[in-house]
Amino acid sequence: MSALNKHRKSRTMTYAIAMLICMMVSLSANAQSTTDSVFLSNASEVIFKCNETKITPKYYNYLIKDVVPSLRVLGKNSIIIGRSAASPEGPYLNNKRLANGRRETIKSIISREGIDVDRIRFDTAIEEYALLVEMMRQNNDPDYEYVKAVVDSCGNNDILTKSILKKAQNGALFPRLKFQYFPQLRAVRIMVYAVPEESMINAVALQPVERIKGDFTYPVLVTEPEVDYESIPRREIFSIKTNLAMYGAYVPKYGYCPMPNVSVEYYPRHGHFAWQGDFDCPWWIGNTTNHKYFELRNYTLESRFYTRSSNKSYTNGLPNGKAAFKGFYLSAYTHAFLYQIGCNKDDGWIGEGIGAGIGLGYVFPLSKRNQHWRLEIGAQAGYFITKYDPFVYGCPVENIEDGLYYYDYTGDADLFKKRQYRFNWFGPTRVGITLTYDLFYRRIAKKGISFKRWEKKGGAR
Repeated sequence: MSALNKHRKSRTMTYAIAMLICMMVSLSANAQSTTDSVFLSNASEVIFKCNETKITPKYYNYLIKDVVPSLRVLGKNSIIIGRSAASPEGPYLNNKRLANGRRETIKSIISREGIDVDRIRFDTAIEEYALLVEMMRQNNDPDYEYVKAVVDSCGNNDILTKSILKKAQNGALFPRLKFQYFPQLRAVRIMVYAVPEESMINAVALQPVERIKGDFTYPVLVTEPEVDYESIPRREIFSIKTNLAMYGAYVPKYGYCPMPNVSVEYYPRHGHFAWQGDFDCPWWIGNTTNHKYFELRNYTLESRFYTRSSNKSYTNGLPNGKAAFKGFYLSAYTHAFLYQIGCNKDDGWIGEGIGAGIGLGYVFPLSKRNQHWRLEIGAQAGYFITKYDPFVYGCPVENIEDGLYYYDYTGDADLFKKRQYRFNWFGPTRVGITLTYDLFYRRIAKKGISFKRWEKKGGAR
């Protein structure tokens, strides 16, 4: 009983009830000391598919034809123990949803068959590590001792347990456990206690069991890890941004020329890389009085490598509200553009181009408390090539101004070809003082995105 004493100071009354039940069962001549090994070997089990709460036809038939009839013949002097579980690979809140949903599925089916489900003392193993350890022991798994030590040392903190196991053996252990054992953990298991005297059951009020850890005698009351579901922040997945420096652009001969622009950056769940798309769209259409036109469309795709790992935005497997991608980054980009620029009646150009280059920058949150508003400072350099044609106001051949613009060409019209001029550039291509706001956030309990940066209580319920 030493494992129970571990929590006695904080939950004296609760464990007193649990210990009294265990003592009564063990004193009964026909009672069993039901441990994880006995439970695993003798319980009826209904296995669910990954990320599913719906029962398959195979196990539905098994439940109706085998389990329900065995429950019907039980007398009132019996305790029915059920354990609903999820395997550990997904997000914690989603595993909670799965474990609870699988329990309700089984309760609903057997209730329709006339079984009093209130007699079943269900516990919910959000992430089933106790039976994982027992399965490994029965298989003489070479990593049994290590996994058992991790589970025991972490107590009831499933999030910490998973975090340690994922890092073990340079990340090789967890995928093996997932392949070899996890499918059997996605289950609801039911087992019966036979107690000869109903008065023994009524002597103590049985409390619902929320967790089972270790090789304890059942039923046991152990609490879930303390997680404040109301205040779990979500991780950013998309941000929207604009380069403030471009609104102060000055173009020789043309003058002040603000350049509206918008960017969207995508943040993966883990790692150092992020991806961004930019769209620059100054479209200032002048007139024949000032002959000023600045019409530009620039499309850019960029890949970024942040030196700080995005894993630091998680604490014990859950987002901690910190910006995932910040600090220094290196980038590589490619872009394509088209333009029509007129500075006066004699200086105009129309053309298209492509380019590529690299960049360096630094991103920092605007406040420590709210890191969803950020500022980044960066610069890019590279190479681009453009093919273009100059144009002028009025016909250059007849030297008349008729209110139209013409290519600046005076040769034989039959020999004219578009884009006869070329300009190459190698050097600085962009500077940025960019304001960033996280627009969409990654859901924790299920797939999808949201505008809200906090997860609601109960995740996806």
